[in-house]
Amino acid sequence: MFKDDTDELSVQEKMHIYTLDYARLFCGFAIVLGFILAFILLIFEYMYRNNFLFEGDNEVFSIFIVLFIIIVPILVGLIITGKKKISDVTQTMDKYINDVYFAVLGLTPHKNDKNIPKVFYKMCLSIFPQLKQDNKKSIKKTGEDLEFKKITMKGDGTSFAVTMPGSMLYSNFEFIITYFEKTNVGYDKLNEHIKLLKKNYSNIYRVVCLAENFNIEILNEYEKLKKSLGKDLDLIIVTDTGFSGLKIS
Repeated sequence: MFKDDTDELSVQEKMHIYTLDYARLFCGFAIVLGFILAFILLIFEYMYRNNFLFEGDNEVFSIFIVLFIIIVPILVGLIITGKKKISDVTQTMDKYINDVYFAVLGLTPHKNDKNIPKVFYKMCLSIFPQLKQDNKKSIKKTGEDLEFKKITMKGDGTSFAVTMPGSMLYSNFEFIITYFEKTNVGYDKLNEHIKLLKKNYSNIYRVVCLAENFNIEILNEYEKLKKSLGKDLDLIIVTDTGFSGLKIS
């Protein structure tokens, strides 16, 4: 089980998770309420067209239409505001994560053995708030960390995945780390790897590629690779004793 240094979330991380969850809940509530109002309106319209309304119900129907016309623009405004809040919070936290990422990378050693992916994952628990919180919940619920499992796919890389459990606000996500041991990684190899990941996993949280060497061309094609993945993509150089960030989302 991973120890104390990754157990507790910082104030910034807690604020990020809570604000993001409330913004998602805010948007979801507005969307659900909009659907309910639209459904009620359709029922009234059906009753009105088929003369099912009793005397006096027409006035109720008219009042409801007026309320619908007033409330819908408000709900749309709330949804737009909520989505903007989600975007703002995510951008702010991404900057915070990147600052921490580069700092922790330079301070994380490894023993240059087969445990390099797991050493890197343990480091990730101190960087990514959602991953850290999900691991903490898993320990509290089962007494065990989230499973760091090896996955089998075609290719030269050795891949591991951690399933981040979903909730009422989001689905399960996969945090994936691939170690291209003693392999020179270029655009074609990484592009094929991304295609395999997308074929096998529909909900990817982040992909981290570890390698001793990346072809220089990969920097010019990085944005293209990230767009193809549709998620955050990190390229990390494995040195003799530690890690160095080549490209971080």
